[in-house]
Formats: sequence, C-alpha cells, structure tokens
Amino acid sequence: MVKQQKQNRLVVMLRWLARAGSLVSVFFLLLFLFGEEMVISKISFVEWIGLLFFPIGVTVGMLLAWRWETLGGAVTVLSLLAFYGVMYSDRGYFPEGIWFMLFALPGLVFLYCGLRSSKTLPTLRAV
Repeated sequence: MVKQQKQNRLVVMLRWLARAGSLVSVFFLLLFLFGEEMVISKISFVEWIGLLFFPIGVTVGMLLAWRWETLGGAVTVLSLLAFYGVMYSDRGYFPEGIWFMLFALPGLVFLYCGLRSSKTLPTLRAV
C-alpha cells in the first residue's frame, strides 16, 4: 500500500512537471513558428510535412495531454518520431542536436504518467 502511494505521488509530481514543461515548450514553439517571418514560397513540400509533425503535431499532442495524458503523450512522441523519419528520408541524416527531443520531452513524461495512472493500469491489465 505504501509503495502504491509513493508511486501515485511520483506520478502526480511528474504530471505537474510535464504540464509546466509543456507550457514552456508550447510557448517557445509558438515563438519560433510565429516570431520569425516565413517565406512560404521557399518551403518545400517535405518541409511542410515536417512542420506538420514538428511543431504542430508536438504542440497538439501536448495540449491534448492536459486532458488525456496517454493519447496526448502518444501523439507528441509519434509526431516527433515521424518528424525524424521525414527529415531522414529527405536529407539522409537525422536533425542534429537535442533541441527537438527537449521540446517534446514533456510529451514523453505525459505518456509515462498516463500509463502509470491508477485509472489506466486496470485497463491495460485486462487487455
């Protein structure tokens, strides 16, 4: 019983950490997206697909995670993976640096919290 209470406290703490991190990430992603003038005619089709996954998919996932942690976390993580896949298929190498992963990190924490939540565990065990 004590172990479960500690796990629940950890999940609650991580949940709020993920929420705070998602606010910071979404704020900076929106700054990058709208803070700089984009010349739309110079963006290639593949880059548009990449933008669909990062930052749009990542942002949508983090916003969804405030209500549905597992769904939102999965959307965030899958959007990041799809972004890396699109960039690799176009350029032949993955985007450099850790910044993309850092911006999406709250989504991974949301996914963990959603999977560890006491509401989710009985459903997962039943499957």
